[in-house]
Amino acid sequence: HAFTPGGSDVPFSLSDYQRSRARETAGDLDASRFHFQILFVDNDNFHGRIAEGMLAKIAEYNDALCILFPYSATITEISSESKAPTLDSAAPEGAVEICDLLGLCSTTCSED
Repeated sequence: HAFTPGGSDVPFSLSDYQRSRARETAGDLDASRFHFQILFVDNDNFHGRIAEGMLAKIAEYNDALCILFPYSATITEISSESKAPTLDSAAPEGAVEICDLLGLCSTTCSED
C-alpha cells in the first residue's frame, strides 16, 4: 500500500512519508549483493553525466563509494549517413564545464 501525502484526514508527516517510501523501495531492491548500480539515461549525455558525477560526489561524502555505483548512458539518434547509432558518448563541453564548476569527478565528467 503506497503512502499518499495529503490523501487522508491525517496531517502530512515527512518522517512517515520517508518511512513509507523506504518500505516501498525496499520491496523492489535486492540488497543481498551489498551494492547498487544506478544508471542515468538521457538523450544527449548532458544531464546524465552531471547526475552521475553528483551522485558519485554524494556517495563519496557519505562513505558509500563501495555501495553506490552511478553510471550514465545516452540514447542517440541514428545517423542518416551510416544508419547505425553513433558510438561517441562523450560528455558535451557544457556538461564538462558544469562538472568542473561543481568540483565533480574529472573522470566521470570528462569528454572521453
